Amino acid sequence: MITTADQNDRWASYARPGSWNDPDMLEVGNGGMTTEVYRSHFSIWALAKAPLPIGCDLGSMDKVTFELLSNKELIAADQDKLGIQGKKVKNDGDLEVLYLCTL
Repeated sequence: MITTADQNDRWASYARPGSWNDPDMLEVGNGGMTTEVYRSHFSIWALAKAPLPIGCDLGSMDKVTFELLSNKELIAADQDKLGIQGKKVKNDGDLEVLYLCTL
């Protein structure tokens, strides 16, 4: 996930309404990751202005997954009218900081 986000970061300046960078399918709720990793995954995709198609089985989605995927603040950040993708502004070992301005 981090590698994909890093690759997508290179294309941030090209993101705009009608031209979205797509880092790949959301894996939130598919198993194998912790809630914190799923939260980070969804947040990174939203900051990247990526399409947010749900990739898990809706029929077996648990409450935590539903809450993560229906986070109104992140969806609003993903779908703001400016269409400016978040950009990595700091990389210090395991710490990465992305910045998104939605004036």
